[in-house]
Amino acid sequence: MLKKLPLPWSRYIPAGLTLVLGVGLSALTFALVWDWEDRRRDYEMHRRIDDIAIGLERQLNTDLDVVLALSDYMKSFNAVDRDSFSRFVARPLSVHPSLQTLAWAPRVPNGDRSDYEAKAKTQIDPSFEIAERGTRGELRKAGQRSEYFPATYVEPTAGNETVLGFDLASHPNIRATLDKARDTGETIVTDRIGGLLQDNDEQGLLAIVPIYENNTKPTTLESRRELLQGFVLGVFRVKDVFQSSLRGRNTKYLKIYLASEAPEDRTASSLAPQTPSLSFPDAAAASQIHQFAVLFLSDSEQMMAVPADVVKELRSQCPIQDSSDSENNACRRLLKISGRQWFLYVAATPEIRKTRRHWRSWGLLTMGLLWTLIPVTYMLTALSRTAQIEKLALDTARQADELQDAYKLLEAEQAKSEQLLLNVLPGPIALRLKHNEHNIAESFGEVTVLFADIVGFTEISSRISATAVVEVLNGIFSAFDRLADRHGLEKIKTIGDAYMVVGGLPTPREDHAEAIAEMAIDMLHEIRLLSLDRSEPFSIRIGINTGPVVAGVIGLKKFIYDLWGDTVNIASRMESHGITGCIQVTAETYERLKDKYVFQRRGAIQVKGKGYMTTYLLTGRKDW
Repeated sequence: MLKKLPLPWSRYIPAGLTLVLGVGLSALTFALVWDWEDRRRDYEMHRRIDDIAIGLERQLNTDLDVVLALSDYMKSFNAVDRDSFSRFVARPLSVHPSLQTLAWAPRVPNGDRSDYEAKAKTQIDPSFEIAERGTRGELRKAGQRSEYFPATYVEPTAGNETVLGFDLASHPNIRATLDKARDTGETIVTDRIGGLLQDNDEQGLLAIVPIYENNTKPTTLESRRELLQGFVLGVFRVKDVFQSSLRGRNTKYLKIYLASEAPEDRTASSLAPQTPSLSFPDAAAASQIHQFAVLFLSDSEQMMAVPADVVKELRSQCPIQDSSDSENNACRRLLKISGRQWFLYVAATPEIRKTRRHWRSWGLLTMGLLWTLIPVTYMLTALSRTAQIEKLALDTARQADELQDAYKLLEAEQAKSEQLLLNVLPGPIALRLKHNEHNIAESFGEVTVLFADIVGFTEISSRISATAVVEVLNGIFSAFDRLADRHGLEKIKTIGDAYMVVGGLPTPREDHAEAIAEMAIDMLHEIRLLSLDRSEPFSIRIGINTGPVVAGVIGLKKFIYDLWGDTVNIASRMESHGITGCIQVTAETYERLKDKYVFQRRGAIQVKGKGYMTTYLLTGRKDW
């Protein structure tokens, strides 16, 4: 506790008045500037949201115009062949990155199915047939129904092979969407339904345009159903739509929620103005139309499908602090997409707080307080001399404590460095390096070297991510490391998916060959367990050789304990010329182990750089 000199209270009046007046004026200025900064940020955020809304609306309508243009093209001709269809859609597909699929699905009555399939096999694909998806998603021949809507022309063909011939009417949700488009004669935009594009989890939009005979839109419901000729379909990748429309726009720290509701849905009335809804004779079918809703995270550019009630949460995260908006709709915008009203909601991530610093208000407050504290401090200097001395003593004690803590941390880091060095180099070698000994090299008259390689790992790594590759290698080699420790062996290094271990150094031992043999047998057992655990068919080749080597550490940086000599090269050749799932050894190793282990003579094999060598396959231990 700081001690203060006993002084009359009247001596503090000038300093007190100066302090109160200065702090009061500074606080008032701070509040006014703070409010101005908030209003300025709200104005800028309104402009950012408007810019985002304009970009999305323009991009979506531009993309949907491709489907409308294709529908106009189909209306202009009584019949369009596949080549004409492909040529027409080639340019839109090349200039619209978000456009994934364009297709034409004609109406095929059940009585015309056989003739239609025969014609399609001749003109489109010899294997063409009207298909549907089974309960497990597999394609199969479509069952009998009154009419079919098979995807006949599909572009691009690459990536859409399962769409060709797929009967859209076979999927209840897609059928409901088709019925809605047929009965209204309007373009229907909804979320992409899983039955159309199999094995594709990417968020997308499905646009459907009905085509009628005589190229005119019938005026009655009955005539629309009777004169329906087919549908033009367009599937768009929503992520590409967002990326194209938001390119060059400031979306940092924002979450963008875009949704379209079914016309008969009344649940969003509190979020958007009421608009006249279309009525359908089959309300149950119309209710199956999927509502499109997606959340775009601008920082990571990830798409997330979310339920409609997420708007409640997004409202609370609106970056605009408009006190006059009791409904918290300041971050909402209405979009006109293909004649329908969608809504856009922009929310902020927690990281936006980093950019919401009130620098001006805090700066003015700091300056005001400084100009207040300077004279006050000057007046109180004479009264605080004793307190300054005590503060200096406390600071000295604190610095001493900090130095002590720093010393303890230094000791801990030194211990970590010591352990790290021992993990890289054998203990005796590490000790010699610490004593500044350079060019450490020793000759060993007889050691046993083992090489192991994961067979087919290149093919496995091509099917999984780079992170998963490292995780798999780490799991396998960590298991091998534990085996090396268990058998008292020295791991030398790993090269890609190859593993090298030696017995008999740096500390010589008589049973080095037996220890290596035991580890090789355990490695085969361990790799089988890892295959079962990870559901991957892992297998290894193992090569072993016994002989003299030179071991040591050379160089000035990035030390590594390594082996040199013909023994190492031959051990490597035993592995590379070995048999998958087997342990191949040289005659030298065989002579050391033949009394304790079971071998199968492989015979003479051609070894690169060595000519023909007699090798053996170690199959197990002898039973005594």
